[in-house]
Parts: sequence; C-alpha cells; structure tokens
Amino acid sequence: MKMKKEALKHTLELPTLPFDIVSSSSHNLIAVSNIDGEISLLRYNSSGAGSRSEESSDTLTVLDTIQHHTDSCRRVLFSGSSLLSISSDKSLVQCDITTKSVVRRFDNEHALYALSEVRDGVVFATGDDEGTIKVWDLRKSDEEALIMKQPEHDNFVSSLSVDSSGSTLLAASGDGRLSVWNSRQRKLVARSDECDSELLTCDVVHGGSKVACGDGAGVLNIFSWDDWGDISDRSVVQEDVSIDVVLVYGGDVLILGCMDGVIRATSLFPHTPLPHIGDHADNGVEGLCLSPDQTDILSIGHDCVVRAWGVEQLEEGIKKLGEESEEEEEEEEREEERPRKKKKLK
Repeated sequence: MKMKKEALKHTLELPTLPFDIVSSSSHNLIAVSNIDGEISLLRYNSSGAGSRSEESSDTLTVLDTIQHHTDSCRRVLFSGSSLLSISSDKSLVQCDITTKSVVRRFDNEHALYALSEVRDGVVFATGDDEGTIKVWDLRKSDEEALIMKQPEHDNFVSSLSVDSSGSTLLAASGDGRLSVWNSRQRKLVARSDECDSELLTCDVVHGGSKVACGDGAGVLNIFSWDDWGDISDRSVVQEDVSIDVVLVYGGDVLILGCMDGVIRATSLFPHTPLPHIGDHADNGVEGLCLSPDQTDILSIGHDCVVRAWGVEQLEEGIKKLGEESEEEEEEEEREEERPRKKKKLK
C-alpha cells in the first residue's frame, strides 16, 4: 500500500550518518546517535509552523551534542535521568542527561551492537559483534555490575527484547537463531532452530504470546511463546528486502524500516499490509521511534535526514481493518445461527 505525500510533516538534515533514534516523553527529548560517536539531543514540536513541508526544520531543533565514544555510536537508550549508549569502540556508557557528563563506562572485548533495558531502569543487556550477550546491574559496583556473560551465538547479536516482567530476555542474531534467557536466573531457556535468513529484529507481540523477528529476506518470523524450536508462522513483507528496524506501534501493528528506504506498516493476526508511512528515497532506514508526545513517527535513514510522519492514514487503515474484521466475525456468527436444511429422503 502506498502513502500520500501529506504524511511527511517535518525534516531535519544531519551532518553525518545516523545509527539510532529514541525519544523520551518525560524529558521531551529525542536522541540521535551517529557514525562519528556523537549523540545529538533534539526538541520536536509536532504542531509547529511549517507543517507538512519537506523543507521545514524549525520544529526539529538540535539542542546539544554529546560525544563520549571514539567510534560509531550504534544504540542509545533513555532511562530515568540517564542516557545509555553503546559503540563500536567496545564501550557501554551511562551519561547524565542534565550535566551531559559520563557517570560510568564499561569496556568490553568486542564492538557492541544491541542494547535493551531489562527491568527497573537498573538492569540492562548488551549484545556484541561476536555473538556474546551480557546483562548488567547498574546498582552494583563497577567490578560486580556484569552479572551475566554468555557467548551464545555464532554471529552478531542484532536485537534484544524482554517480556513485560523483565524476566525473559530474547536475543536475535545474524546466525539466524533466537535465544531465550531467564534474566533473573541468568540461564539459557531455549535456542531456536536456524531460520532461512539472518534475524535482524525481535519484538514481543500479540499480548505477550508471540515474538516477531524481522530478517534479511523481508520476512517476519513468528515464534509462539514457550515453543521456541521452530517458527509457528511467517509473514512475507517484501521479498528480498531486509527488515532492519521495527517499531511496535500498538496492539499487533508493526512499523517496519526496510533496506529499500520504505517505511512499511503491517498488522499481525491477521497478517494484513497497512498504508506505508513514507520513505527515505531508496536510502535504507536505520531507526524508528514515536515522538515524545506519541503523536508522530520519527525516522532516520542513510540519507542523513530525520523525518517526522503523521499517522492519520495509518490510523484510518487500522480502523478500516478493524471494521472489516468485525464484519467477518458477524457474518461467521450469522452462518452458525442459520438452521441447516435437512436433506429430503428419497
């Protein structure tokens, strides 16, 4: 499904290639990390002047730039009064949002690729280029903060996710496997069979009963909870176009940033394409997040531009899909209520 140009609301050109974008409602901030190891802090006014103009940038404003890494900053995460970041320089850094100063730094053996909060704003997980998963407890001293280290995968850890309780940690990898961990007992629960392509994302969906993993072939591989051996379902989003980043929009609606530059949307259960959000003109999409006020979708891509997208068409598509589902359910109920005709005896 195509999108209309009116979906694009605001843009901001960046000086260099961005890697990640996240937002914080409590701080009303956006953080964008880049290939030079910097983190730019932005302010976004979704209702500002210049709405729906690709040339407008007055509503996306750079407030400050932080640099605590010597190489590309791959992931960034808001947590309370802190900003956590990981880098190709092998470091995990905790930075104070107000002072912009480093609170703690943890050096690792390999370049870090994935980052996720596990629970309580104090326990976090990282994954590196060599397939090692680590869990950190920032309540502990520097010497004791690393509470789990598992070299589980044969390729880079691409994405990390957790269940609502923070008890189960999920790791997707370039080796095509999903690993499942009990984060409290710090032990492996299961490891999936190898999928057909590298797994690049993982997200808990469908009320916590499913896990969706985007792969390098444009497929969403779906696992059922506690049945981790093989996928239980799959949805082809765009054949041979990798799904590089996923934003869980709500319910079973996923926003997908793809290598061809298109930001797609899809519903799960049923697996139904929704109107496209927009595109980065053939430049791969690197990151997605909601704006701090949760009204718009923000994206970054290889074109070095932050783009803000309205969600009106997406909401219309979701509403239409819901109405169609209700009609189908009502028709099925009517079919069940109709008396069956008795065959005449000869």
